[in-house]
Amino acid sequence: MIDTHCHLDLLKKEDYEEAIKDNSLEYLITVGYDRKTIQNALRISQEVEKVYCAIGFHPHTADSVKDEDLDWLKELAQKNPKVKALGEMGLDFYKEYSDRKKQKDIFRKQIQIARELGIPIVVHSRDAEEETYRILKEEKAYEVGGVMHCFTGSYEFMKKCVDLGFYISYSGIITYPNADALREVVKRTPTQRILLETDSPFLAPQPVRGKPNKPTNIWHTAEVMAKLIPNTSLEDVDRMTSENAKMIFNLNTIRKKDTITYVINNKLYINLTNKCNLHCAFCQRERERNFMVKGYWVWVERDPSVEEVIREIGDPTKYEEIVFCGYGEPTLRFSALKEIAKWVKSKGGKVRVDTNGLLLTFMPKERLKELVGLVDVWSVSLNAPDKETYDKVCRPTQPDAFEKVIEFIKTAKSLGFEVVATAVDYPGVDMKKTEELAKSLGAKWRARIYESVG
Repeated sequence: MIDTHCHLDLLKKEDYEEAIKDNSLEYLITVGYDRKTIQNALRISQEVEKVYCAIGFHPHTADSVKDEDLDWLKELAQKNPKVKALGEMGLDFYKEYSDRKKQKDIFRKQIQIARELGIPIVVHSRDAEEETYRILKEEKAYEVGGVMHCFTGSYEFMKKCVDLGFYISYSGIITYPNADALREVVKRTPTQRILLETDSPFLAPQPVRGKPNKPTNIWHTAEVMAKLIPNTSLEDVDRMTSENAKMIFNLNTIRKKDTITYVINNKLYINLTNKCNLHCAFCQRERERNFMVKGYWVWVERDPSVEEVIREIGDPTKYEEIVFCGYGEPTLRFSALKEIAKWVKSKGGKVRVDTNGLLLTFMPKERLKELVGLVDVWSVSLNAPDKETYDKVCRPTQPDAFEKVIEFIKTAKSLGFEVVATAVDYPGVDMKKTEELAKSLGAKWRARIYESVG
């Protein structure tokens, strides 16, 4: 796990030592927000191998920040390789310890320094969503990206920040009883842009609320996050937030680029191909060419062989199910799918295939019979209640694609397969009508959150 925002210099001695020695905490980002704490953050990061730092001037201190302070900040960031970001910086219109105009000025100047240095920023925003976003956009903060620290804002603000290339970091606040609205935002935060932090010694999570916070408490927040995000275990939260942190802070890591199989929530997923015969508007590969799925880079330079896939699966009974699912369409490799599924079933495993349902556009429906007894469940992306919406959202090349998906569901049902029709709640899709269509075809139904991948 990586605590992406803590103040190690403010911790009690025993809490500091516990965090440093805890091997479950892979990296810690300690944050300096004024001259004194910036120096402390630099010192600790130089003393402790797994500690890196972000340095900047908090909006509370803006009134006292001068140009020479900013020059000093820039020089420190240039000289110290353990400085991974500038910040925390931003706007705080809730407490207003500094003049609003001065807050904006110092915020802008720090973004400009970050762009000069080519490093990300850590943003504090409280009761200032509109102004924060405007400054980020006007100062072209998207050129370096960064983190929206201790996010407590609206869904709309989160989405705007993600669209600017920012990561969203959640603290122990998501564990509080009165944080229902924020928890709904967590559910809809793209999994490839989500981070965890403690902000210790502040904001202790609910099980230890009222006590000084510490980095090891991050697991309380992670447990809540795992319950909020669909199909996600605590292990998944650990992996995906850690990999995301390594990406934005450029931390030392060797990431596996080619992913043939990957485990999420005790299900083994098989990435059989990158090829796909749809260009769905909601698909992450179409929107930003980002192939990260809950901490895995789901991409292959070439289609893996049957032998390679079987070797990676190992014992299929170790998993709840084996799922053919990646950023490509698995039925495009029908023969390989059939052979691997046959092997999995012979070893006692359960097989699910996540498909766009377009098999019948390139293969006679009689061939589907070959998978009877080999595939337990077809999860079919229906994604719309009618052809017009489907064509707009899924952007098929075949004019009769929607009709073929309907035919696939009917054919699979007639052959005795379990069929689950799914849809992503993308803007413009009537989910209630899509559910009604799915059930009229005899399929089970599952709604999927647009922003949640995996």
